Amino acid sequence: MKRKIPIIAFITVFVGIGLSQNIFPILGGQRVGTSVFSFLNIGVSARAVGMGEAVVALNQDATSVYYNPATIAQFEKMELSTTQIQWPADINYDYFSISGHLIGRHYLGMSAGILHMAPMMETTEYMPDGTGNYFTFQDRFIALTYGAKMTDRFSFGITLKHVSENLADYGMSTILMDMGTFYWTGFKSLRFCAALTHFGSQTGPDGSYDKRILDQGSGEEITEPTEYEIFSPPTMFRVGAAIDPVTTTNHHVVVAMQLNHPVDNAEYIVTGFEYSYMRLLYFRSGLKINKRGEGLTFGLGFNVPVGSVIIRTDYGYADFQHLSDPKRFSIGVTFR
Repeated sequence: MKRKIPIIAFITVFVGIGLSQNIFPILGGQRVGTSVFSFLNIGVSARAVGMGEAVVALNQDATSVYYNPATIAQFEKMELSTTQIQWPADINYDYFSISGHLIGRHYLGMSAGILHMAPMMETTEYMPDGTGNYFTFQDRFIALTYGAKMTDRFSFGITLKHVSENLADYGMSTILMDMGTFYWTGFKSLRFCAALTHFGSQTGPDGSYDKRILDQGSGEEITEPTEYEIFSPPTMFRVGAAIDPVTTTNHHVVVAMQLNHPVDNAEYIVTGFEYSYMRLLYFRSGLKINKRGEGLTFGLGFNVPVGSVIIRTDYGYADFQHLSDPKRFSIGVTFR
């Protein structure tokens, strides 16, 4: 009974913070485009994307901490993962993550990501072919994750990350936090997990701009310094479960289901499936229900033991319906 007290206390605080951040507003898609740093919604793992990102209850590799920081305490060996994503409109996203056992029940990890593009030519209504000037755009973050295994069945994790954006001469930055839990129910391989990611205060571009307004007294147009409007980060609440219905020497099957509640879009459900042959060859598929612009996902992966490490290569495909489909490639290393 004593072991359950910290678990119950943590979950109570976890849910309380979520409610105070308005994690459960009115259902619907009217919240689209109401958050900043939307690049944080991009799936950073080719393996996870292949399963529809229904991975909050899966400890797959070092990228799992991005979806649920509590998964870091489920790895006994050091994990390293990198992902390269070719996003529509010639935009690229590079991601890196490493996690490992620190001491005792404590685990530590670090991750970083950058969304970038080639310099773009500046155009105006009078010079549609370009002014001769160029500007750059970058979204990036760097994060530190801590996790602890409280019991054989329960672990939790916390991530602190610095997120920033630069567009031409404008920039903004803030500190965000992720929190997660990982719980093995004891019924076969069933696990139930929840995570709150990208949680933090509202933010906006630094500085101010000159706003033109009509002076009520003189009736003339005047300008006054005005701060930029602030918006919420793309906070996401995930809750899901996973089970391994088939576990033999040559065959392994994982089935997962998850409910996602973003603050800047409608709620949606994702399901994922993974089959592996001898833990060397992997086939994956997923489905996103009530997610506009996205539907089916597929994935393929290979594990290759090389000496004291296992090298993983993964490819993830997601049907974007109205946009060109992004290509995701991940390479990971597990130190045995």
